[in-house]
Amino acid sequence: MSPEPVTENDLPLEQKKLFLKALSAVETHNYGYAITLLQNVLKDQPGFLDGRKVLRAAGVQKSKTEEKKKGGLQISGGGFSLMKVRGKIKKDPLDAILDIEKRLETEPYAIDANEALFEAANAAGLPLTAGFALETVREGHPENTKTLHKLGEHLLAQNEVEKAAAVFAEIVKRDPSDGEASKKARDCSARASMTKGGWGGGGGFRDMLKDQAESQSLEMQGRTGMTEEQIDAQLAEWGAKYAEDPNNLNVVRRIADLYERKEDWTGAQGYYEWAYSLSASDSSLLRKVEEMADRAREVEIKRLEIEVAEGAGDDLEEKQALLDQRKQEQVEQRISESRVRVDRNPTDPQLRFEFGSALYDGGYFTEAIPELQRAKSNPSIRIKAMLMLGKCCERKKMFDIAVTHFQGAINELQIMDNTKKDALYNLGLVFDEMGDKVKSLECMKEIYNVDYEYRDVAPRVESSYG
Repeated sequence: MSPEPVTENDLPLEQKKLFLKALSAVETHNYGYAITLLQNVLKDQPGFLDGRKVLRAAGVQKSKTEEKKKGGLQISGGGFSLMKVRGKIKKDPLDAILDIEKRLETEPYAIDANEALFEAANAAGLPLTAGFALETVREGHPENTKTLHKLGEHLLAQNEVEKAAAVFAEIVKRDPSDGEASKKARDCSARASMTKGGWGGGGGFRDMLKDQAESQSLEMQGRTGMTEEQIDAQLAEWGAKYAEDPNNLNVVRRIADLYERKEDWTGAQGYYEWAYSLSASDSSLLRKVEEMADRAREVEIKRLEIEVAEGAGDDLEEKQALLDQRKQEQVEQRISESRVRVDRNPTDPQLRFEFGSALYDGGYFTEAIPELQRAKSNPSIRIKAMLMLGKCCERKKMFDIAVTHFQGAINELQIMDNTKKDALYNLGLVFDEMGDKVKSLECMKEIYNVDYEYRDVAPRVESSYG
């Protein structure tokens, strides 16, 4: 068996040619061909970690391309049976890896398949590949803290203390009540500091530094509540280091963090993107890039909303178009995040409702309907799901079915609160679309009798008396 990691230079000539062909295929978006070539290379060189990373990236892009062709919203299918694979892991883990890769070709972020790869790679003596399997889950399912715990423990076993500390800190960020992760994050950080600083002999921390000025600089870097002037001073200092070596990952990450503290989301995004490219695809940095892009988009949306509301300038139409585009991007991000949560907990009605609501907001009414139907099973969100179903059917011009959903929600609501008003109002709009003006007016009058100022009910009712 080949050692790990195998590098491109270690590959035999024929396999190197196949790998280069695969890279060219990826560049031309021929992901299926690239996957076939890479699988052939990895069959003989299972320790070629860079090749497996390219394989997984190609699988992700291929899945995205196929999803767009099918509407962009295909949900992961049923579970992956591991019975045969588990038997192979004990007897022939490398053969088991080949079977697992067939599943990962179509569902690269599948949790069960990646965890099977983790087990098989460990059994085959490929700890870096095992870690990569868990990192893949981390990228595709960032809120799955169970897998993050497993990744942190694996990194500790490989003496990757700093990386383990970052993983446990990420768990705490997602679940502040996780005391075990909190303790391990502190312990790992302490171990990393001691290893990096070479402590153990005489003297204290300051004695290990080059001089007092460097000590003060590091102390300032560690403060969470730095002033604007202190952040700018740090940026000047780290900017000088960046000018000397723009490929130093630690320097780039530090500058990105400082821009984030300044709430300069665009600047932070640029440096996090550069850090990600330097890091061999660190998924935590990719999430930072996405987070900064989302925050920058929120700021831009608020600015555009103000400018469009004021109606100033000759480029008002362009601003409105850009505002609509940014809002749609924001909705698509919500859909993506909701989909990940549903894939991880497919039986949770609340997550189904959130996914369905995100789909509705994105204009995916057909795809939203089955999610909202599943959400109806939860009594606490049943009414909300019925109202959203009615709105989906109304947008699809399925007026008779929309009436059924709205009327069903109204019948279950005993009090004339805002929820019932919303149901009556939407039912009235549907009747109006169907040409039944009498029933439409009855709905509006029912609201008018209790809330004169609700939306445009008053004008609708009063104008009917003409």
